[in-house]
Amino acid sequence: MSEVSMNKATTTGAPEPESTGEITRRRFLGFLFGLATALGLGAFVAPLARFSYPVLKGEVFERMLVANTTDLEPLGEGVKFEYMDVPCHLIQEEDGSYAAFSMICTHLGCISRWEPERAVFHCPCHAGEFDPLGNVVAGPPPRPLDKLTLAVEGENIYVEGFAQQEG
Repeated sequence: MSEVSMNKATTTGAPEPESTGEITRRRFLGFLFGLATALGLGAFVAPLARFSYPVLKGEVFERMLVANTTDLEPLGEGVKFEYMDVPCHLIQEEDGSYAAFSMICTHLGCISRWEPERAVFHCPCHAGEFDPLGNVVAGPPPRPLDKLTLAVEGENIYVEGFAQQEG
């Protein structure tokens, strides 16, 4: 070894790499640490940015003819239909008014069914039950069934969208 290279080896304790572009263990670990830090900060900042600039989505509801008033009787079978790919059911209440609900149970999303003999919407998955107004009367569902907005014109009953949820 020459005196110059020997002198460098003795002062630093290790010979210098021949090329400055060589990847050393220290550079590799530094890169991994920097990458992990950047990903961690990104995971923290991304939700804050999304919260600061929410995306507003307007929903367009189509008006749909569902049934004729002569097809229904108070707390009878009602009419099953799909609205915007959601299974729904229209019934006539005891007072003669009409109500339509999504049949998707608010507990785990199972499809419930109208049982006219008991006057309840029953979810077979976990025994959830809803009254004719869509309110929870038994079981684990956390909230009422989603209600649809109706319009009665003459003898025709139209669905005009999902009603706004309260609370």
